[in-house]
Amino acid sequence: MPPVPPVEPAPLTPPPDADAGIPSAARSRRRSRPAGVRKLRPWRIILVLATAALSAGTLVAVHNATDKRHPNAAKTNPASASPHQVQSRSGLSGPSGVPVPTGNLPGWQLTYSQDFHGTTLPPGWSAYSGEPGGDPYGYWDPANVTVSNGELHLSTTPNDDPQSSNTSSTGGVAFYGNPQTYGMYLVRMKGDYEPGLQISDIALLWPADGNTWPPEMDFYEDEGGSRSGFTASLHPGPDGDDCCVVRNTLANAATQWHTYGIIWTPTSITYTIDGRPWGVVQKSQVSAPGEWPSIPMNLDLQSQNLGPAQPNGSIETMTVAWVAEYAPSS
Repeated sequence: MPPVPPVEPAPLTPPPDADAGIPSAARSRRRSRPAGVRKLRPWRIILVLATAALSAGTLVAVHNATDKRHPNAAKTNPASASPHQVQSRSGLSGPSGVPVPTGNLPGWQLTYSQDFHGTTLPPGWSAYSGEPGGDPYGYWDPANVTVSNGELHLSTTPNDDPQSSNTSSTGGVAFYGNPQTYGMYLVRMKGDYEPGLQISDIALLWPADGNTWPPEMDFYEDEGGSRSGFTASLHPGPDGDDCCVVRNTLANAATQWHTYGIIWTPTSITYTIDGRPWGVVQKSQVSAPGEWPSIPMNLDLQSQNLGPAQPNGSIETMTVAWVAEYAPSS
């Protein structure tokens, strides 16, 4: 394999105030769902924490060696996909400087990878469409989702909500081709620098059947603007009860390319950035009536406007170079 850049340096220690760099809205706000499902969502191998840490260490080695909400809304152009289909372009670093993973890792089997070469969403992906319930500034338009130059692009368009004047539309996608219970998910992405705007970028796991609660796992969520920090949140409350949320925050230059990850096991959730662990949630931290996530989940990526400000014209909000999913090796 040709030489590629080393693992990027990344801030791995939260600021002195664990919530510093994260606007207060992220600490108390629950992301909204489409009106039709607001009730449902108001925001095999047992691997112990040591295994998760080892896996994260393996990711660092791989980076050095190879360097490199979900709303249950109506979707457009639903497409079928074969589970466990690996799509990759071995040896190509791609626009982000880090190549899409192409093989297994110790303890993990690569079940899917995608680097968005083409001009349409790949099989198994579909775009969000519709109004998030309870959110006066949010609307998802499939036209804001495009694929080109080896990247997935999510954009924001001003004055584009057909139900509300002076409201922008954003883009979001869901991947239905490879639902998993437990696993490791990686997303190579960046957001644009957008001072004065509150267009949040989110990478999350959401129940595969779309109608089950709990849980929700947000492993990246910012507040837009300078994108100088982000939150990872486990939402374990039952039947739309937004209780028991466990949050981790990190200062980070998210306008630069980074690989954000989540390692989800029956006993722990480990958040990673560029192959390094930066936050952990233990099952014991989930208080009643919350429940530990233990059902098949899908990967979703989305942007959502959190405030009344709009861009002057159509802008790109999130850019994704590739995604990869792993299952625990049997």
